Amino acid sequence: MILWKKLFRDLKENKMAYIACLIVISVGLMSYTAMSIAMDNLNRAKDEFYEEKHFAEGFAKVKSIPLSKVKILSRIEGIKEVEGRLVKDVRVLLPGREEDNVYLRLVAIDPTDPTHLNGVQKLEGRELDTDKANIWIGPKFFEVNGLKMEEKISVIINGKKTELVIAGIAQSPEFVYPMQNEQSIMPTPETFDIAYLPYEVMDSLFGLSGNINDIIFTLEEGYGFRDVEEELKEKLKKYGFETAFERKDQLSHAMLQQELDSLDSMAKSVPLIFIGISAIILYIMLKRLVEQQRGLIGTLKAFGYTQKEILLHYLSYSWVIGLGGGIIGGLLGTLLSGYITEMYKEFFQLPDLKNQFSWEYFIIGIILSVLGCLFAGFQGVKGVMKLHPAQAMRPEAPPAGKKILIERIRILWSSLTVQGRMAMRNIFRSKGRSFFTLIGVVFTFAMMATMISFYETMDIMMIDQFEKIQTYNIKMNFESPIYAKEVVRELKNRKGIIELETMLEVPATFKNSYHKKNLVILGLNRESNLYNIVDFDGNKVKVPAEGILLSESIAKSLHVKVGDKVRIESPWAKEDKLYVYVSGIIPQYIGGNAYMEEKSLGRLLGYGDISTSAILKIQPEDIALLKDDYNASSKIQSIEESGTTVKKYKELLDTYDYMIWVMVLIAVVTGFAIIYNSSIISLAERKRELASLRVLGMTVREVLEIISFEQCTIGIVGMLFGIPMTFLLKQMVADAINNDVFTLPTYTAPSSFLTAFMGTVLAITLAQLNIARNIKKLDLVEVLKERE
Repeated sequence: MILWKKLFRDLKENKMAYIACLIVISVGLMSYTAMSIAMDNLNRAKDEFYEEKHFAEGFAKVKSIPLSKVKILSRIEGIKEVEGRLVKDVRVLLPGREEDNVYLRLVAIDPTDPTHLNGVQKLEGRELDTDKANIWIGPKFFEVNGLKMEEKISVIINGKKTELVIAGIAQSPEFVYPMQNEQSIMPTPETFDIAYLPYEVMDSLFGLSGNINDIIFTLEEGYGFRDVEEELKEKLKKYGFETAFERKDQLSHAMLQQELDSLDSMAKSVPLIFIGISAIILYIMLKRLVEQQRGLIGTLKAFGYTQKEILLHYLSYSWVIGLGGGIIGGLLGTLLSGYITEMYKEFFQLPDLKNQFSWEYFIIGIILSVLGCLFAGFQGVKGVMKLHPAQAMRPEAPPAGKKILIERIRILWSSLTVQGRMAMRNIFRSKGRSFFTLIGVVFTFAMMATMISFYETMDIMMIDQFEKIQTYNIKMNFESPIYAKEVVRELKNRKGIIELETMLEVPATFKNSYHKKNLVILGLNRESNLYNIVDFDGNKVKVPAEGILLSESIAKSLHVKVGDKVRIESPWAKEDKLYVYVSGIIPQYIGGNAYMEEKSLGRLLGYGDISTSAILKIQPEDIALLKDDYNASSKIQSIEESGTTVKKYKELLDTYDYMIWVMVLIAVVTGFAIIYNSSIISLAERKRELASLRVLGMTVREVLEIISFEQCTIGIVGMLFGIPMTFLLKQMVADAINNDVFTLPTYTAPSSFLTAFMGTVLAITLAQLNIARNIKKLDLVEVLKERE
């Protein structure tokens, strides 16, 4: 009981230092619990939805195949179940927004049989009439565009305006993260979503007479996608095979799985950083406490307390802090997980995504916290075991003083004031304390710089993509390839067109040894001004006359370098296997492509000068007229306006501001807690020394100068070390979340370092103000009475 009273008295006496330690532990455990629960919520909702709706394991696209021929594919060894369907993108003419680029992806389903692959779950509305042009639509599209049940919306099908009636809203496991293409990065429900309609109705609207263009299948147990891929391609070749891929490469699933992998990685690494820092804090604090209470420990031993009782007493400081931090972190993490889960609902359309409390992560968090603190505490107090009562009651011999390294540099040493020299000696003679403060500054600076730099990262990824690389403002995508000369002849005299270029986009499979990648080759004009390729220094790169340029992420996944030869297979090529040399590797942050000269790519395929799209720079006031003339054309698949896309991305980026600033705030609070704690420990260790200086005639300001000089010196060194630490953290984050859809730039702008510098200086200044207040409050007589 006496030792328990002593414990709580000591905790109360140094409450601010222990609270700061508690904050660091709580932040770490909060992130662990929140991320882990959110990950479980996503995983649970995904697995249940995939299983319930029979999500396919393989996908293939063809130009056209009779539906009756699809069942033949089930004879391929390894394919368990196969289905064919129609999938088509159509432009939507929403009332008052006819000029906007709004699209729906129409997917044909059999509403009478819910056991089909990639089944659709109706959320609201009525059943679909199999003989009427009625649709189920994505819930986000329905909500943000203010649509109503039984409302008619107009779409362009085969150049004609057609009306579809909204019968309800629905979701499918195939479009949990509904993106129009790889360049989209994130869902934009205002302008794109999925709609489902009966197969017979869709077949009739498009006039396809029983042909389909999309195949989905599942695999027998023990078989993988590669076991069936080659035979599948061979059988589909005569039907205009375009591409085949497995579930892991399906766009929606890939984005969801990438988010889950990132959460898993962050949940395992972030808490360890915080617990590690709090362990260092506890180690220093308990080591100081034991040294301060050396005489008391000797007295307790003299009164008969065993070494085990005294050791457990001092370890109780650790487990009290660990238990408190674990419980607070677990509770805050559970609350935060609800917010994160709600945020994921905005991006991932999973019907049963909901937050659930997890005792598992709550208890694991507490165990991690307590064990980490006990380990640090034991390291700090293990010296108690060695002390004999008589030895403990004698003051510890002061360490021998000697010249520090900097004293040997006479020019530098002579330039320092008395306070500066005292501060430098303290830094080098109290290496443990200095190292602890240094770690705190490094962590604070690096964490703030990394969080703030995400602003520049988003700008580089998205805004630069549309303002520096894709400098056109209109892109017209064709239904099928057209000779480039015909495109130029048709468009060159259109009103308002300033520049015009054609582009050839070709789906292909790249192979290097056993490495394989499905991607799109972009064929560009050699002197293109509307699609600029830049190198790692931001300099414009010309498309090579021969050879191919690969994005960095693609080159890494294929394990190729400049000069290597890669094999290409494309459904558009007249030959089965093509080979091309890698002539360069370039950065690409959105998507992953290969680049060739347009005519060179056309020759490689065996078709000559063809194009699949036109990119234009056109006067803004003439865009509407261009759209009016071509929106209903049967040769035009879509007309994309980059200005609308950029505006849309900027609006989406604004929604991330709040999240990033919350992370910056956590970094600032945590960093301040670390620096404040180090200053409290430093003050407690040196009360007698500082009081002696006051008695010898130094003013409060002169005494504070010693502490300030010491902390500023460590702060400057810490911030210098924080710069490479920032690059390391940024690289770790990038490695954790990079995928085929986007590559996070590791560039950190000087402004991020400047902001982190100001934040760290603010934390140091606030800590020094607290020290100044405490120095003024020092009772010189009482402090000097204390036994050293």
